[in-house]
Amino acid sequence: MKFCLIWFVMVMKMFKNAIIVFIKEMKDILRDKKTFLFGLIIPFLLIPTMLFAIDYSMNFFQGGKDNQVYVAINNKENSFYRFCTAHQNIKFVDTDNPQAALNSGRISAYINIQDNIDDDIINKKNIDIDVEFGTSSLGSMLSASAIGYYKELYLALIQYITDNDYAKNVEELRVLAEDKELNQNLTEIYPYQGSQDIGFNTSSLYFNMLVPMMLILYCCIGSSSTASDLSAGEKERGSLEALLSTGASRTSIIVGKLFATTVMGLISGLCTVLGLSTYLMISSDSQMSQVSVADVLALLATTLFTSMFFAAVNLAIGVYSKSSKEAQTYLMPVSIISLIPTYFTYSMDLNSINLKYLCIPIVNVICIIKEILAGVLNFSHLGIVIAWLIVYIAIAFSLTAHMFKKESVIFRI
Repeated sequence: MKFCLIWFVMVMKMFKNAIIVFIKEMKDILRDKKTFLFGLIIPFLLIPTMLFAIDYSMNFFQGGKDNQVYVAINNKENSFYRFCTAHQNIKFVDTDNPQAALNSGRISAYINIQDNIDDDIINKKNIDIDVEFGTSSLGSMLSASAIGYYKELYLALIQYITDNDYAKNVEELRVLAEDKELNQNLTEIYPYQGSQDIGFNTSSLYFNMLVPMMLILYCCIGSSSTASDLSAGEKERGSLEALLSTGASRTSIIVGKLFATTVMGLISGLCTVLGLSTYLMISSDSQMSQVSVADVLALLATTLFTSMFFAAVNLAIGVYSKSSKEAQTYLMPVSIISLIPTYFTYSMDLNSINLKYLCIPIVNVICIIKEILAGVLNFSHLGIVIAWLIVYIAIAFSLTAHMFKKESVIFRI
């Protein structure tokens, strides 16, 4: 009992000294208010600015219902061509070299109609419309939604005509295909749904790659400069000796520095989350509205432990480094390496997330962010991820504390 009491007093004294060191470090950080505020504004504005810019770009180029889409066709003597003429935003371009026109962006698609397609329709045979898109033109790829929509609309019209035997011959079929009133009624029954018509959801780019990437990046970057300054920077300024000469233990000092470094990473991460929340509130996308209060709290908890993980890793690198310049040289690859898992997990299906992925650092954070933003958060997954992050934080902190207690490391030249 007496031993437990002594241990408790020692721990409380250590944390008291750590808090003092933390307050001292935060005062030093906040002394340069312009740099501090600028570091908050950038992550806050970057996410919504990027998302709005990409959203506008994709909506502009993907050929919406009211946008003009330029296409070429191999044969104009058919009902599909007549059908397209009833829709003003489809423009046909004559070209002798469709592939060159696709690559140059002159047309968004080349439509290859099978021979005698109208005869096959009258005889109720299967038909095929082949559409080729340009692989080097962003506008061509994003116009696929509008072109796919009109292709499906045409097939629905043909199905309606053949089921009711409204066309007895090819000429009657073509006349019905270009009937504007009939096409207007059809578009009202089957309204344009944007990129969802062909399964290409532009917002998946944001949630599957961009948002996890930016959140992880700023949790790392937000703590890297602080970690460098509070460790290697103090060596250069000569203030580390004065700090070590105080009554605080080295463990207390490194805990205080870890808290200060975590706060800076957390603030950057929270500003990124806040910027994302601003975008979610303004945007009308249905997928974005699925994020609940519980999801936001889970995202904040994930951001906290992710920031502490990067703070512990960055602080370990800073303690080992001889100077701020050397620390920055080591810390830059850390931020780049931390982004690699976002590329590998970009196409990961939420159903494929299992225990293996939840144990790998950074990958587990990305998995949880995917679940949160998809509105299908599994709280057992969240608990596993946080538990593993605590383990990784403890490992990194133990390494930092071990190095900080060695004179050959903290005073190496």
